[in-house]
Amino acid sequence: MTPRTHLRGALLILLGAILTITFQYISRSAMEITDVGMSKERQIQTTNLTKSNAVTMAIAARKSQTSTVSTIARTTADILRWNSTRWIEWNNFCSGANKFDSASLRTPAGSLNIFIHDIKVDRWVSGEIKKHGVWERDIMNLIHHYLASDKDLNLLDIGSHIGQFSLLAGKMGRMAVAVDPLQENVLRLCKSIQLNNYNSLVKVFYVALSDSRKKVTFIKDPGNIGGTRVHPVNSSTGTSFNPNIIDTVFLDDLLPLIPFKKAFMKMDVESHENSVLKGGNNFFATLDIPYVLMEWFQHVNNPVSAMEIINFMTLHNYKPYLVNTNSNPLRTNDYKKWPTNVLWKK
Repeated sequence: MTPRTHLRGALLILLGAILTITFQYISRSAMEITDVGMSKERQIQTTNLTKSNAVTMAIAARKSQTSTVSTIARTTADILRWNSTRWIEWNNFCSGANKFDSASLRTPAGSLNIFIHDIKVDRWVSGEIKKHGVWERDIMNLIHHYLASDKDLNLLDIGSHIGQFSLLAGKMGRMAVAVDPLQENVLRLCKSIQLNNYNSLVKVFYVALSDSRKKVTFIKDPGNIGGTRVHPVNSSTGTSFNPNIIDTVFLDDLLPLIPFKKAFMKMDVESHENSVLKGGNNFFATLDIPYVLMEWFQHVNNPVSAMEIINFMTLHNYKPYLVNTNSNPLRTNDYKKWPTNVLWKK
């Protein structure tokens, strides 16, 4: 073989190597572009959320949404937990062999099974459901009335406890978002969701809401789990799970994962209502929430929290009414005389 032939062969080998490297580079770049696109699709689940980007994502996601219930069937309950910086879906949250007491929840839409607490530790909510089939029948009837009157109305259940109102929404074929920070409540609600096959209807945020990011622990009322309050605590638990310490988030942080546009809101967070509202300006500006049912009696003798709530609700064009369907107005100057619960309406 001549030197010229050797040279030609070497050049062909070199050219082949260059072409191979170029092809690999182009393929890798295409894959990276695809990965970026896929990561944007997953952004709602994985991004570190702030108030501003939460609202941006929520508006973008809502452009393609309709008021109809999603047809994607889930096989387990949808439980979400805040993991210091982002939302994490907690798969199989209640898959363990927990033996909880149960009862028949009697709602205006029909009866269904619900998991409850031992009535010795939860004498009010679980006790009343065990004995009479419902807790706060007037509120149950009110929520049913408004949901039945508007096919596009869903439920925001802030301070859901074991979830009787969220389960009512599921029974009606509506969607519900439940929020509660207590593991023992969320476990029972999770079990109830799966038992009744409401996995695609009821979403649960296992978290506490406030107007600042912090870690909190719980002050429990003996015999009354429904009276549990949160209290700030110094902790460096990081991302490790501790059921007695939980992160707080803003109401606005829920926006990207809310699956509907219009809802009735029920809020019962044991005197913390003003703090929850202060973290939700964008939430109220983005969603259509024509009704807010709020526990009030703990603000009667607290003029600071009472006025913070009144000012917030007034800013967002709400007026206070008695809790009925007759639209009996309340005077804001008489807030110290308001009843146990108040219905805010636009």
